[in-house]
Amino acid sequence: MTEELTPEMRDDLYGYIIILHKPVFSFTECLTTYSKEDMIALSDELQYKVRRSKKKIVIAEDFFKELSLKSQRQLSYQPKEILHLLKELMNGPKEIDFLPFSRKNPELFDLIYFRWVFLFYYEDTYTLVLPNETKEMLKNFIDDPDFKEKHKRKSLLRGYAEAFMNLYAAFETDFFLKVWNQHNKQYPLDLNELLTELIGVAWFNERLRFSDNLEYIFDNSFLDENDVPDFLLSSSHHDYYQPTKADIAYFAHHEFDERTAQYKKTSQFFAKKLNSQKLKDIMDLIMIYIKLDLDMQGLVGELNSEFSIVFDSVKDIEEFSCLYLNLNNHSRKLSNKGHTPTEITKNYNRISSVPNNVVPFTNKKTGKQEPIRVKKVGRNEPCPCGSGKKYKQCHGK
Repeated sequence: MTEELTPEMRDDLYGYIIILHKPVFSFTECLTTYSKEDMIALSDELQYKVRRSKKKIVIAEDFFKELSLKSQRQLSYQPKEILHLLKELMNGPKEIDFLPFSRKNPELFDLIYFRWVFLFYYEDTYTLVLPNETKEMLKNFIDDPDFKEKHKRKSLLRGYAEAFMNLYAAFETDFFLKVWNQHNKQYPLDLNELLTELIGVAWFNERLRFSDNLEYIFDNSFLDENDVPDFLLSSSHHDYYQPTKADIAYFAHHEFDERTAQYKKTSQFFAKKLNSQKLKDIMDLIMIYIKLDLDMQGLVGELNSEFSIVFDSVKDIEEFSCLYLNLNNHSRKLSNKGHTPTEITKNYNRISSVPNNVVPFTNKKTGKQEPIRVKKVGRNEPCPCGSGKKYKQCHGK
């Protein structure tokens, strides 16, 4: 059964992302399905220079000239999945089941945003179109060895930026440069070259941002620029966890480390209670609480309200508490500059910098009461449910 768009999704997508029109195949025909006002607004958003006072066909011609000038550089920063999809569309239009396809191919939205491709909806069918002119333009460079090498290097840099944001949230530019040059001797960069490249990456990545003095790089989805100095100061007594190439390759695509024995044991505990799709959502929620040092009581409440998970026996509570403590202590945390609490204890001979609130529980093996160190959710912090809203505007009401 085909998934349907909700009315809210239609309002967001139709008329801008999705074109309610029979598919057309020249760039001018595709773009002029929009109103003149929308064409000018889109040009302004993409910083394309067009002649505003002219007819729609002239605006479309100007738009394509700008697209042609900038596409090679822009595509060099895009993930390989975008190039694969473009190459597929060079063979002809593609009918898709929109929701499942967009979930498996999130890069689709970048392709549509820059108008490399257009998405039409006509007679209950969604069709992706790569305009003929764009196809010819891409043929000039997409398989060129120099472009492929440039794309390989920029894709690698993009992966490093993603991994660093997932491991640290905020970090010194010099530290990033040091690790990059240690790992990638075939692509050495100086500071100015690195900043130029990363600014290019940031154009396509809303998470990646810089402090005004370019001294720090940070994850904009987690921190405001004004919060970065205090965030780094709070963990200044730690050195950064030194990532391996394998770490970078993994965290470039994963926000949390799902490879640990502790993660797998916790997942198995919940697998007995629910289906596989909910299991992934539950483990993501648990890892958000751990990564952000949020309050465990809040987590238990979320598990109950969102997934109907109830710990209705002492045995259940003890088992989950033990699993949570072990998972917490073996998870890479932003507050520890990427270290796990276990690594902090081992390497620095002191307890980790996890906040001081504790939830006691009894360790079944030792019979002793041990703490899980957690932090109360601040009302202005992101809600751990993943809604994107502040806690006070969501589950903190």
